[in-house]
Amino acid sequence: MINAIGGIGIFLLGMSMLTNGLKEIAGETLRKWLHTFTKGTFTSLLTGFFMTVLVQSSTATTILTVGFVSAGLISFFQSIGIIIGANIGSTSTGWIISLLGFKISLQAMSLPMIGLGVFVQYVAPSDIKKYGGVLTGFGLLFLGIDLLQKGMETAQHWIRFESLDTESFLSILLLIGIGIIMTIIMQASSAAMATTLTALFAGAIDFEQAAFLVVGQNIGTTATAIVASIGSSIAAKRTAATHLMFNVVTAFIVTIFIRYILQFVEFLTVAFTGSFDETVGLALFHTLFSVFGAIIFVPFTKQFSKLLTKMLPEKANALTRNLDDQLVSIPSAALEVAYQTLLQMMKHLTDSMLELIEAKKGTASYEKKVQEVEEAIVLLRKFLNDVQSDSTKLRNQHVAILHVLDHISRLIRVLREQQKVEGVFHQEKLMKWWHKTLEQINQSFDSEEKLLEMEQELEKTAHKIAEERRVRRRKYYERTAVRETKLEVAMSNVQALLWIDRLVYHYWRAFARLVEFKKGTELEESSNFYDRESL
Repeated sequence: MINAIGGIGIFLLGMSMLTNGLKEIAGETLRKWLHTFTKGTFTSLLTGFFMTVLVQSSTATTILTVGFVSAGLISFFQSIGIIIGANIGSTSTGWIISLLGFKISLQAMSLPMIGLGVFVQYVAPSDIKKYGGVLTGFGLLFLGIDLLQKGMETAQHWIRFESLDTESFLSILLLIGIGIIMTIIMQASSAAMATTLTALFAGAIDFEQAAFLVVGQNIGTTATAIVASIGSSIAAKRTAATHLMFNVVTAFIVTIFIRYILQFVEFLTVAFTGSFDETVGLALFHTLFSVFGAIIFVPFTKQFSKLLTKMLPEKANALTRNLDDQLVSIPSAALEVAYQTLLQMMKHLTDSMLELIEAKKGTASYEKKVQEVEEAIVLLRKFLNDVQSDSTKLRNQHVAILHVLDHISRLIRVLREQQKVEGVFHQEKLMKWWHKTLEQINQSFDSEEKLLEMEQELEKTAHKIAEERRVRRRKYYERTAVRETKLEVAMSNVQALLWIDRLVYHYWRAFARLVEFKKGTELEESSNFYDRESL
């Protein structure tokens, strides 16, 4: 019994190391896959399947999917296919265990893997260490299965399933309930599946009992997503609801027709292996469970999407709705969400500046928008504080994001200054010029190509206003020197000039850093741009 408990623990540790290592190695690849191969329901389903097989974790796929829904790169409708595909992909662990776990000496294979993996983690360069983690994870996973096998040989005397007759409705409910509890306690459906397969192999349970346990485990695996969605974004809640409804409805239908399904499983197993191998049959049943669910749900994806969107409506005008704390473990997704959030903040500030210049809606709308951006800055700083970027490309993007946040914070301080009144009313010609530029930018936020063009226009505008600031400032002081203008008026005009200069400069630099993020190239601040005592 102690061996069985220890085996589960080592299996969970191995699965955690394996998933984290593969997620770190393939994080950027997964991000690109999601962006490229989610155009339709079928391609979304295949993407979810292959991603989950790659990282051996449907949770990792789900979290990354939530991030891309939040970032607006894929729709919630597309995410449904990915979640269904991830469910099918998560059954790959059962196949690995049933085909390898009971056919070879796992201890003889696992110990060298663990030793080599730990050696790589301690000795290899930082970019290679993650591969050592994956190797160690695989070794621990197989060692855990080996201990589970030995533990289950003696656990038969402790586990009494003989009284649970699968002809009894109450016994079926109890078996499903045990399966749910197993997955909730272990916090991993793969560990629950490994335990069930090992118990079946050891003879502690029969095939039908194992099948009902698997049904329960498929329901229990939704608990992690449900708990994780509490306090998270609407996208996370919708994803958790998708996972729950998919598995519960599928479990209900499979339970009704389970006798026929098990006969079909036995037929397929005998056809492929020549005899009925119960562990292979259980892995096949697990896969068919998710495949049947996909067949049921995929034709009604649009209706399902509309139902959940209606049940869980999006928050209105919430700049920070995308910032899900679960994403910080996947830097590429977290930075993409941060970029989209900053883009929306820039759009918000553009609207507020237009309103300020036009003075059509009074100050209430302007103040509300500025305050919303201020609140978003605080939350985004907290979100980014937990993101750690390891690769050179991600570090460059991370730095670009922090520069954007810094310039937006400075821009907010400029918009809060008293000189904004003087800037709007005393420098009407410059403000009209700036107003025209902002209108052009406002029409460019939906197109990356236009954003690149507008960054160049903004740079020209910033240079022109800097030159205007230099020339006009000298003229104001010269007029004061010959008593053509009162000093108080001249100083007021100069303060207005300096205010506009700061406003345009920080807006341009924030915009330039956003462009830098998308290009993936490092941008240096211009040291010889012009004197920046106005900052």
